[in-house]
Amino acid sequence: MKFLETSSLKLGTEPIGKLMFTMATPSVVAMIMQALYSTVDSMFVGRISATSLAAITLAYPVTMFCGAMSTGIGVGINSSISRNLGAGTPEKSSKAAVNGMAIGIVSVLIMILFGLFGVRPFLGLYTSDPDLIRDGIIYIRTISLLAFGQIFTQISFSILQGSGNMVIPLLSQIAGAVSVLVLDPLLILVFHMGIQGAGLASSFAQIISMCVGMYGVFVINRSNLQVKFRGSRPDKAIMADILSVGIPSMLTQATTSVVSGITNKIISVYGSTAISVYGGFSKISNFGILPVFGVTRGMTPILGYSYGAKNRERFIQTRRIALVCAFIISTTAALFFVLLPNVALDMIGANEEMRAIGMSAYRILGTTLFVSGVSIVLAQSFPPAKRSYLTMIYTIARQVGILIPFCMLFSRKYGLPGVWMGYALTDYAALGIVFVMTYAFRKRVLDKWTVPNN
Repeated sequence: MKFLETSSLKLGTEPIGKLMFTMATPSVVAMIMQALYSTVDSMFVGRISATSLAAITLAYPVTMFCGAMSTGIGVGINSSISRNLGAGTPEKSSKAAVNGMAIGIVSVLIMILFGLFGVRPFLGLYTSDPDLIRDGIIYIRTISLLAFGQIFTQISFSILQGSGNMVIPLLSQIAGAVSVLVLDPLLILVFHMGIQGAGLASSFAQIISMCVGMYGVFVINRSNLQVKFRGSRPDKAIMADILSVGIPSMLTQATTSVVSGITNKIISVYGSTAISVYGGFSKISNFGILPVFGVTRGMTPILGYSYGAKNRERFIQTRRIALVCAFIISTTAALFFVLLPNVALDMIGANEEMRAIGMSAYRILGTTLFVSGVSIVLAQSFPPAKRSYLTMIYTIARQVGILIPFCMLFSRKYGLPGVWMGYALTDYAALGIVFVMTYAFRKRVLDKWTVPNN
């Protein structure tokens, strides 16, 4: 049991290198499981038809929007829990977990309403292809009506990570990944359920992951943080604290969802094959992106605790270690796409038409990963210090101010390759923006803290 529990006191006392390894490694492995989780659908659906793969790609903004709500709430919960532990008020940490779950129920209701009434109008924005619309409705409606698994999995992770337990989220992700590896071929190939089976496999796997996470919250992690519903009432102050941090993060990811929809619209002009190629890159590149978010999840409780304790050097050193880890991960992924695009296309069962587009597309898009890891860590270092609005500003500047104009401008001049060029140049421009914001944050916030003796 001691292996499964990480005392919250270690967030402020244990050597940072060792602590980051302890905190981030389970989360990185969990994110690799999540990347596998999100890629398996594409691998099997790609073998049904290119239309089905395109339908999953069009569903990506919906998945991102659901993730935006759950992650936003989760960031708020995580920040509130770790800050209150750092400030010596653990009872508020417990209340943050309960009130965060209550907010999560609202997110579930929003997804159910969208699944019932919003799917067909959403798909109509992108295509008039009846086969693509049919497959899209089946898949998106399924994952929307069963979205409670995705939402409460993320909330359970945030509660556990905020109190210093990174192992249960890992076990939860492994349970989900193993489940989808079993359910996808079973439902798609054995029971011949097609894209309906893909949606059910993903949703059921997330529900299994949620069950493991919630068991961790209410049973295994009790010595770190007791979460009790009995006698608990909605606390407006705590909800406001969660949302003050969570809403900017939520809007940040929601903006990404909207922009993803817009870029899908730009790409859809070049046909469903182009959509499938981009969808394949989005899923496979998660092996380079999601582990970086795993690093930030390991970093966030330490930064939040350091913020609560006003420990400047611990905050900066934690972020520095996270930057090195993220750069190694994302650079490895970049080299994979640049040097081995054919292997990536094999993973999604690409046909000859997809290969004709994908070889150059994956090389161009892969170059974005050289800098994305650094940008992610810097942008995610703001929320633990109650500066989520900086992350939101950065994301809006990147997505709306740079990405859409670049993709539209270059596509008009160079066609579909111009879209890929727009993506690549966006991430390099965005890196400059987040560097400037990080420098200003350090001068205005971190440098005003007293440097304690370690």
